[in-house]
Amino acid sequence: MTIKPCKECGAPVSDKADACPMCGAKVKKMGIFLKIILWFFGIMIFFAVVGKIAGPSKPEKVASSQETTQDASVTSEPTKKENWINHVSKDEMRGTETRATRTISTNEADFEFPYNGGSNLVLTVRKGNGGTDLILNITKGQFICSSFDGCKVNFKFDSGKIQTVTMVGSDTHDTDILFVESEKTTKMLIQKLKASKKLIIEPSFFQEGTKQFTFDVEGFQEP
Repeated sequence: MTIKPCKECGAPVSDKADACPMCGAKVKKMGIFLKIILWFFGIMIFFAVVGKIAGPSKPEKVASSQETTQDASVTSEPTKKENWINHVSKDEMRGTETRATRTISTNEADFEFPYNGGSNLVLTVRKGNGGTDLILNITKGQFICSSFDGCKVNFKFDSGKIQTVTMVGSDTHDTDILFVESEKTTKMLIQKLKASKKLIIEPSFFQEGTKQFTFDVEGFQEP
């Protein structure tokens, strides 16, 4: 109940009363329709005020969400690993150059003294004036390979069949390096490298027998 002064005599009058108890003047009451309109405008003003207060925080939330998404996408991108290392050597006197690309086995072989401590196999494709060579080099150890007949080394690309390749030593009779004997076989192996992701090579070693080395050859490009 609300007490308001009478418009005629100023005496206090209840909003529930029909007339002023002092002067008898009738009290004007607000109609239901007018009340509904006033309530409607009041609700509209309330939501407008609330919307202005809450509004500025929304763009910040959207921006924060976008930044988080961008940060997550940057973090989730894996760094691409380079499997092959390229090298170019120039002969200034003769005006020629030799191009090579090489990759290192992902696993090691454990040999006895004096080659203990883990050995990797290095696969190199080299192209120069003398042609193209496919070369194997062991970081520590000695291959078994006849100076006259060469030696047999097994190659396996991906899930394909095992291929036995004839290899020979160097002209200087180094025991840690082998070359594919046939030029035709070299070309065939290079084509296999271009189309493969995994390669296993199995050479024989002095007093150690055969050892298997695995290579990730994806991304090979002929030098």
